[in-house]
Amino acid sequence: MEFAALTQTDIDSAADWMREIPLRADRWRDNDTRSVIATESGATIAAGIMWTTRVHGDRYWCEIAVAPGHRRRGVGRAVFDHLRTRRARDLGFMARGYVGDDHVAFARALGAHTIQVVPPSAVAVAHRTLLSPHPSVASAAERSWGELAAHNAEVYAWTHAAWSPVGPGFADALNADLIDELDVEASSVAIVRDRIVANCLVYRDSSRPVVTAETAAASTPDGERLVEGCVRRSLDVLAGRGITEAEFDGHVSDPHFLPVWTRLSPTGRWFHLLEIPAQRAAPFRT
Repeated sequence: MEFAALTQTDIDSAADWMREIPLRADRWRDNDTRSVIATESGATIAAGIMWTTRVHGDRYWCEIAVAPGHRRRGVGRAVFDHLRTRRARDLGFMARGYVGDDHVAFARALGAHTIQVVPPSAVAVAHRTLLSPHPSVASAAERSWGELAAHNAEVYAWTHAAWSPVGPGFADALNADLIDELDVEASSVAIVRDRIVANCLVYRDSSRPVVTAETAAASTPDGERLVEGCVRRSLDVLAGRGITEAEFDGHVSDPHFLPVWTRLSPTGRWFHLLEIPAQRAAPFRT
């Protein structure tokens, strides 16, 4: 088996199985963004890619695809072993997927352990009547984009602090596409003393609306009730548009969102975020 940097020419001619993972030319951004192909007798049999995010930067995300006729032969592990030598920094790896998926099993075989869990995401909008409105809640359209972006960064930072801390300057990267993706009319905010203290943001970058919600801080007083009121208003708006299902996005560690989420009887599959620690991923070199 031989390895080479993934090029744009490789991407342009990539087989369908290669497109099961994101494909970018090697070093598309910097030395923390690497991609390779594996060949055997001149034929491409696998591809792998790893990158750091501009929001976090504390681990390498990693995805690997193997040609159907070459699976379960150790090819994927060989690609991972090659990628780990391409690391510019001594960081571990991140993987993600639905429980039961092959690539989650593969990550576990490499030593991965779960660091975060995302509950089933599909929520029937009709279940909104199980939630109560809150008098502090208003449309996000009543606040400035600057306020919404600052609050979004506040929420993101503390909800990720324990398991995937944000990096320097993360807010600019986090909010880079917010103005294009956010459905500001359907999004809701809770206002206390003229400050946003909780939100329910609705994104329109998917086939069905994607909903996130939380408070400005873990210690926000009456946080669960504020989040409940925000989610209720946003689902009311979606119902008024004839939308019947939304996709909730959050974590089991979100203390105010999770209780509201579970009351809505979500359906679907459990999703795990996993880490392969740095010591399992050594050695590295530039």
